[in-house]
Amino acid sequence: MRQKDMERFAFLYLCGQRDKNLLAGEERMTFQDFDRLVYITDVLGLDQMNLELWNRFSPQFKEQFETLEGLLKEHCNSLGLGGYEDDIQIHNKWFADFCENAPSDASREFLVDIFDVFHEEE
Repeated sequence: MRQKDMERFAFLYLCGQRDKNLLAGEERMTFQDFDRLVYITDVLGLDQMNLELWNRFSPQFKEQFETLEGLLKEHCNSLGLGGYEDDIQIHNKWFADFCENAPSDASREFLVDIFDVFHEEE
């Protein structure tokens, strides 16, 4: 089994039904869903799964990426720490929701442990 396949299998094992539906194309992926799943796969160290998400879904969000790029160029000097702190809160909520929707107590516990290690390393 290739690394990409193992990571996909692991991620699908850990994620809740809604995320499985998004990845299967049964529900429409929003930009926020995409951002959340990319962040979570990054935290989990699932590089191949992260790349698969980017390759598969990022083209449909071209407009949002262009808007973000424009905002960053326009406001780069005025961005403060407050925006970063907001991002941290959103990321923590995403991961908490992902853990909460994990299919079993064992997988929830595993995810919480990974998240704790990730925050210790930051």
